[in-house]
Amino acid sequence: MSNLNSILFKKIWPCLFLLLSLLVLVVPAVQSKPAPISAEEKKFLKSLRITPATLWIEAHDFAGEKSDGKKVSLKDFRGSFVFLNFWATWCTPCLKEMPDLEKAYQQMGQKKLVVLAVAMGEGVDKIKSFGEKFGLTFPLVADPELEITKLYGVVNIPVTYLIDPEGIVLGRALGIRDWASPDLLAFLNSRLK
Repeated sequence: MSNLNSILFKKIWPCLFLLLSLLVLVVPAVQSKPAPISAEEKKFLKSLRITPATLWIEAHDFAGEKSDGKKVSLKDFRGSFVFLNFWATWCTPCLKEMPDLEKAYQQMGQKKLVVLAVAMGEGVDKIKSFGEKFGLTFPLVADPELEITKLYGVVNIPVTYLIDPEGIVLGRALGIRDWASPDLLAFLNSRLK
């Protein structure tokens, strides 16, 4: 019996080893592909303090209620760039960047760029009065139970994800940025062509 085991081991082991080796080498390559962004674009985003994506990551879809009471989904904005911004009414840095987000939204036009601002732990009534007080025209989304916030793993705010028209995450920025920077808007326009 041990002779039979020895013969089977000698014949089967090389085949198993080859199969396992192929799985180890091929499976990760199939599962991950690079982000749809060139080395030059990565360098540009880094210059704006936006961390570029290194892997192809499709943005998680979600549904929420806007400040006007209507339901909205991230997929509703396919075909446009999205600044997915996480903020709160009590967050001073968040409030400081809101005018730049509004300016970018107005300059690009909502067909090219959507600012989708998810309010962490905030209800519809609170974000509605906030949006009216500060004259914000981009969609404010309530996240009272932090469901969207948890989906994106957000801990510190403000944080903004740059999502391309196909729904792929191109980059992420933690903290205040000049979202209306002419260079950034030119970059977005160049990728729409």
